[in-house]
Amino acid sequence: PAVLAPQEPPPPPPPAAAEATPSEEGAPAAPEAAAAEEAKDETKELLDQLTIAMASEVIDARTFEIRDSAAKTGKKIIHFKLGNTRDLERGAGASDEEHEEKAEASKEALSKLVAKQMVWWKAAPDEHQPATDADDKGPAVVLGDVWLIDGRHVNSLLVKEGHLAQEEHYHSELAKDILSAAADKEKKDSYKKLEEALKESEREKRKIAEQKLEEEKLKGEPIGFAGWLGLGVLLVIVLGALTNFGRGSGKKKVNLNRKRSAWESFWAKVKGA
Repeated sequence: PAVLAPQEPPPPPPPAAAEATPSEEGAPAAPEAAAAEEAKDETKELLDQLTIAMASEVIDARTFEIRDSAAKTGKKIIHFKLGNTRDLERGAGASDEEHEEKAEASKEALSKLVAKQMVWWKAAPDEHQPATDADDKGPAVVLGDVWLIDGRHVNSLLVKEGHLAQEEHYHSELAKDILSAAADKEKKDSYKKLEEALKESEREKRKIAEQKLEEEKLKGEPIGFAGWLGLGVLLVIVLGALTNFGRGSGKKKVNLNRKRSAWESFWAKVKGA
């Protein structure tokens, strides 16, 4: 008998083609998603320039201590000094006690903001840093900018509140509120501009209304039936007064040749006396 050759198994079916996603089909991404991604990239780029640390005690109105910063300065403790600021000068006629009280109030204001709080900090350019001695074993002194964890710029905040004075040591594009604090400030500014625009619009509307009212007053109101009736009554009264309302004259003619009575003669004598 003839021997049949073994048949080869059929080839496996080709894999099913995966369905194309909208992005694979070339559909544009949603604008909201693109904006969110861009904002995320900007935030990451910003935070890459900053260092986060725990602030400990406050040294003076411009300086506070940061620990565990060996990676940045080579020392575990640094005294961070607020850049582009200076202490308040003594006021004219102020006593030593008054000046010390003001300095202590400024120190207390800084302490309320940063003491025992997580902060962001960024050192000023190297050429603006205080001179240091390599053999100095004390804390490193760093000049720069500090932000609270919500993004408020501590340097400018204390100047704005009158606890420090402005003095430019260096230029920094980041010397302002950032993160959510910047967004809140922009929102407040937008609301303020909107409020001013509404007030201006209201003033303009009131001005136009006053102008229209003045124009109506100048035109005058037409005389109605009641007005004509009043004028008619007034005219009748005037004419009546001129004609004595149809009555004769009230003056009586006196006959000079008439003989007076005894009573009239007596009364004339009394009057003559």
